[in-house]
Amino acid sequence: MKKNISALIIALFAVFSSSYGQDTIKSAGAFHPNYIESGFYIKVGPVFPMNKFTTQQRLKISSSSGYSIYDPAKMGAAMDMGYLIYLGPSFAGNHMRAGIDATFLSLFFNPSKHDSTTGSDQKKYWYYFAGQKFGPVLTINPVDRLMIDLSYKLNANIGFVHHPVGTGWKDEWGHYLTSNEVSMNIRYRIILFSCQYNFGTITYDNFGSAFKYKIENSTLRILIGFSF
Repeated sequence: MKKNISALIIALFAVFSSSYGQDTIKSAGAFHPNYIESGFYIKVGPVFPMNKFTTQQRLKISSSSGYSIYDPAKMGAAMDMGYLIYLGPSFAGNHMRAGIDATFLSLFFNPSKHDSTTGSDQKKYWYYFAGQKFGPVLTINPVDRLMIDLSYKLNANIGFVHHPVGTGWKDEWGHYLTSNEVSMNIRYRIILFSCQYNFGTITYDNFGSAFKYKIENSTLRILIGFSF
């Protein structure tokens, strides 16, 4: 008998706890509107080269004594234009929502300088990149209209550089399809601050040449902008 009474008390307590918990979540949700909505963004800012992108990367030219030289990159600039697309309803009392971060236009460049063989002259040139980035995003809305976006994206880009090869200079096109980005946005209403770390390599081969040169081009980007 005592065992039956104990079991009944435990069952009633479990039902009460479950009901109370659901009411609490509904009550919390009722006091916090769903502010997390899909929208457009644009952001710009400086690009800082990282790791080997800050050093001279020299790759030997096949069947030759010369080298294809990729000099250290310096601080450049970037612009991202994209859209946050949310795929389902908000959860956790309207404080969180998941979706896709789609950057449909990403542009950035980094300048560089090359010392001549005499050591008394320097030639300046640029690494140019353009492409797109896509990946999952989780947005957290802790209070008011403050948003924190955490995302991971795959990058697909093309690149161009006019750089020293052997004893001369050469225009070279490159590409990468699976470079990576981890990023965090902090948004309040229309103002946006973004920190991005991009890592990977680009293959310069003029879109199909037998000579392929893989160059690391990791960067850290600190961007500001607007979201609508």
